[in-house]
Amino acid sequence: MPVDIMKRFVPKKWSAMPFFRQMDELEGIPVINLHMWFDKKLKNVDHLCFSRSPLLSVYADMSTTCKEYYDEEKSMLELVFAPCSPIAGGNVNWIKKSNEEIIEATMGELARLFPTEIAADGSKAKLLKYAVVKVPRSVYAAIPGRNKYRPSQETPIPNFSLCGCYTSQKYLGSMEGAILAGKLAAEVISDRVSRSLSLRPAPNRAEESAYLTLKSRIFTRLRASRRRASSPSWMTSSRSARPSSRRSRRA
Repeated sequence: MPVDIMKRFVPKKWSAMPFFRQMDELEGIPVINLHMWFDKKLKNVDHLCFSRSPLLSVYADMSTTCKEYYDEEKSMLELVFAPCSPIAGGNVNWIKKSNEEIIEATMGELARLFPTEIAADGSKAKLLKYAVVKVPRSVYAAIPGRNKYRPSQETPIPNFSLCGCYTSQKYLGSMEGAILAGKLAAEVISDRVSRSLSLRPAPNRAEESAYLTLKSRIFTRLRASRRRASSPSWMTSSRSARPSSRRSRRA
């Protein structure tokens, strides 16, 4: 979860601890995600690109890079419109702009990046439809001096570990950072379990042997009862009838 939501989940009893209090210095920034469908295939976008645009940080043609959107005739671009607010280093608070204004600005940037395929006036590749997703509080603001406030995955609370792209790891707030943080949190949990197991007292061999013997007897009886229950009724009746026939012959 984003750091702003995590801060709201921290119990009041913990919030005064320096470990958790440092997260107050981390603040999520707005991010806008765009999905744009075009009437033709764009040839210059064939992978994930980090943009030289001041508005579009990364983008990809999902009709090429993603099986669910694969299309040989038309392109669907997915873009991250950022920075979109002053707190993230932008000059305009785009999060308050209308969807139409955001798309208009995006088309202008795409026309500048791909002048042979896209024109701002729509005279080249035509925009069929679009979706604008605004996230008011997303990844933390990666401004100078913030890295030292990112908490580690190991916390001072027993049996409680942190995971998220805002925690301390080599990547900034991103999917890659979230995955790495998850791996580091798993290592913390594994190390904690290993330490707890090494501190356990040695088992009582006599008690362990008695337990295994009892367990074996129980499973033996269960298997026997299951075999009897699964036997056909004629086998059960014939078996029960045999002693009486023997008695009659003896008589």
